[in-house]
Amino acid sequence: MRVKEIDRTANMAWSPENKYPIYVATGTAAQQLDATFSTSSAIELYSLNLDEATLDMPLVTTVASDARFHKIVWGQMKDTESGVIIGGGENGSIHVYSADKMLASSPDCLSAQLTQHTGAVKALDLNPFQPNLLASGATDSEIYIWDLLKADKPMTPGQKSLPAEEIACLAWNRQVQHILGSTFASRCVVWDLRKNEPIIKVSDSMSRIKAKLIAWHPEVATQLCLSSEDDHTPVIQVWDLRYATSPLKVLENHQKGILSMAWCQRDPDLLLSCGKDSRILCWNPNSNVPNGEVVYNLSTNNQWCFDIQWCPRNPSIISSASFDGHITLYSLMGGGHPIRPSNKVSDAFGGDQFGPAPIQVPHEDEKVLPLQKPPKWIRKPVRASFAFGGKLVSFGLEKPALPQQAVPRCVTISQIVTETDLVVRSNQLEQAIAAGEVSEFCAMKIANSKDVMQESMWNFLKLILKVNQEQSFSSYWDMIRMS
Repeated sequence: MRVKEIDRTANMAWSPENKYPIYVATGTAAQQLDATFSTSSAIELYSLNLDEATLDMPLVTTVASDARFHKIVWGQMKDTESGVIIGGGENGSIHVYSADKMLASSPDCLSAQLTQHTGAVKALDLNPFQPNLLASGATDSEIYIWDLLKADKPMTPGQKSLPAEEIACLAWNRQVQHILGSTFASRCVVWDLRKNEPIIKVSDSMSRIKAKLIAWHPEVATQLCLSSEDDHTPVIQVWDLRYATSPLKVLENHQKGILSMAWCQRDPDLLLSCGKDSRILCWNPNSNVPNGEVVYNLSTNNQWCFDIQWCPRNPSIISSASFDGHITLYSLMGGGHPIRPSNKVSDAFGGDQFGPAPIQVPHEDEKVLPLQKPPKWIRKPVRASFAFGGKLVSFGLEKPALPQQAVPRCVTISQIVTETDLVVRSNQLEQAIAAGEVSEFCAMKIANSKDVMQESMWNFLKLILKVNQEQSFSSYWDMIRMS
């Protein structure tokens, strides 16, 4: 359900996982107009205040920009507390902002402006292993790798891929730091930066889908997802580069083209997608259900969402940016506020108070079912409980021998064997304490001692339990001297 909302037609990025409190950065979306027809552009920071039961998010700071943005990313950076916010501009520039300075409302928060691209920068991604490495993509098959610590001259992963096309998406591999995936209008190319050359081109010769988006598996280095924006083939393909002749599986549930896709880094069984059918779907891409298993289905009230993301610190929260001028935050765990239709465009144009009223389509609140199974980050990895008759019930997680191999979760019932001797000794001690015969109990232990150490220990215990402890201690030390 919906928990927060920002009235902006903008791209957005979450603050890094180690940053608290949680912030949302927004950059005015390129090639879009809101209901006010404003032509200004800005980078803004909002605070995620889940403690307040309202849809509003407090605006922390605003920084004006000379360009609108196709993509916004927020990553960690060495020697900074809040990292950097990077925007890919429609004029071919890349804006790098210091998040620390933005939060401090410093006027010089723009750290760098990179202008080597010749066209609009629509693809950005930060390396998860080296956050100072930024991959950017633009028109004419331009892919640059920037070192943000010395961003004067970028490197290229190799020769430009032909034919020259616009870079739609870039994504670093989540397990191997020198592998970069890229999507063009008709194919996906995977690059090896150690060799500065492409190592494989992924395309489906049978369905001939136009892959726009790429998302790497969080745990399996050779697996990725490709999605299509084409309304005739609105599918997500799961590929394994070791067997790249055809996709492993195809996820089919969208009715129109897919505009955004995000794989949860905390649970590989959760993959988000949104499309032109005004729906947000959460898949289990590792399921063997034919045509894919949808574990969560959320309608967005007839508005297309062009961006969907997981919150890194709290993956129970997801965000979507839509063309109707809203950035909406949802909770997968339930709760929140019902979705209501928006009339911002109609209100902006105004209307004749004596004219006919706009037709109101009856809207029935749709019941959103929760996730079909608990996500990995709240699932108990191990647990045990005692039962009647000396039984112990337990379960745990077993690591599969091969990646993506399904491992059944077993519940083990064990019979606890009682140690009779221990129970007898415990009962004797309890009876001696209850009867006030502790000295007699110690005397019995002294008589049954097997060595000098045990005998000395029980002698000591017998003496300190007497009423006159001072006299007992002196007697004990006299006995030690005589021995």
